[in-house]
Amino acid sequence: MDKQEILALLHKYRQGKCSEGEIRKIHLWYESLDPELRIALSVQEKQLIENKMLKNILGQTSDSEREDSEIQLTYKWWKSSALYSGIAACAIIAISYLLFFNNPKSDGKILAETFISHDFEDKLVTQKNKSDRNKKIRLSDNSFVTLSPGSEMVYPETFASDKREVQLKGNAFFEISKNPVKPFFVYSGKLVTKVLGTSFRVKTNLENKALEVEVITGKVSVFENESGKESAKKVNKHNSGVVLTPNQRVTYFAESGHLMTSIVDAPVVIQESQDQIKLDFNNTPLTEIIEILHKEYGIEIVFANDHFGKCTFTGDISNMTLFEKLTLICKSNLAEYELKGTRILISGEGCD
Repeated sequence: MDKQEILALLHKYRQGKCSEGEIRKIHLWYESLDPELRIALSVQEKQLIENKMLKNILGQTSDSEREDSEIQLTYKWWKSSALYSGIAACAIIAISYLLFFNNPKSDGKILAETFISHDFEDKLVTQKNKSDRNKKIRLSDNSFVTLSPGSEMVYPETFASDKREVQLKGNAFFEISKNPVKPFFVYSGKLVTKVLGTSFRVKTNLENKALEVEVITGKVSVFENESGKESAKKVNKHNSGVVLTPNQRVTYFAESGHLMTSIVDAPVVIQESQDQIKLDFNNTPLTEIIEILHKEYGIEIVFANDHFGKCTFTGDISNMTLFEKLTLICKSNLAEYELKGTRILISGEGCD
C-alpha cells in the first residue's frame, strides 16, 4: 500500500468504518513495519487505548450507524483476544502516522508515554539527538532545551493556553521563559518537574539508573507521577514532592519511589550576585565569610557549635570553587565541613 492508501485506511479505521478485509490489510501493514516503530504497551496501557479508541469511534457515528453490521464486526474483531495485542499497538501507530506523516520536524518516532500524557489531537514533534554533540531546541514559548546526545524529547508545536508540557527520555538542560499563569511541566519517566520560569537540568544517573533534577536558577517543584502518564490537570493536585532552589538537586529512585535532596556536585554562583561579592579577606570573622558564601551560592552553611564565633580567616579565595573555598577556610581553623542534605555543616572545636 502507498502512503495515501495507508492514510485513508487509518482514517477510516479511526471512524470504525473499516470492513473485515480492510481491517486485515491494516493488520498486515502493521506486521510489515520496522520493529523499531512498534510500540510495546503494558496490559493497562492497551486497555486505556482500547477504551479511548472505542469512545472515539462511537462518538463519531450516529445511532443507526452503530447498529450497522460493519461496526458490529469491527467491535467484535477489536475484542478478539487473538488479535487484540496487534491492533492495540496498531491503533497507536495509526495515530502517529496521521499526526507525523506531513511533519518535517518529526522523524516519525515518538515515546509511547506521550500518547498517554497528551490529547490524541495534539500536533506533537519528536526530536532525537542522534549526534555526538548537544542539540539546542527552541520551543514555541521562546524557551530553549539543550538535548544531550542519545536523548529524545516530545512536545507540541504550540503549547496549550493553560500549560506547557514536554516529555523527555534521557538528559537535557532547560532554560524556561517566565510565565506565571502557564506552568511548564517536564515528564521524565515517573518524575515530574514543574516550573514557571527558570533553568535546570534533568538527567539519568548511569551508576544507579536514578533520575536527577538540578536547579541552576529560579525555583522548581519535583514530584513523583505515580502512573507516569497523568496530564497536568491531575499533576496540579499532587501535594507530595520537594521544592528546589539554585544549586540543589533531587534524586528519584523509581523502585522505592524515594526522593532524596542534596547539593549539586559543582555549585555555581547565583547569577544575580555575580560581581558583587568581595572574596579577599583580612582577619575577617568566619561568620561574616559564611554569610557571604551563602549569598553567593544560595546554599545554607551552618556551624556545629557557637565556638566558631571568634574564628577569623585571611586570604584571597577568588576564582575558587565553593568546595575549594570551604576546604581552605576550614583548614586554617582546624575545622572540617560535610554535606547534610541541602545544607553544609562546619564542625570542629572552634576558637576561644
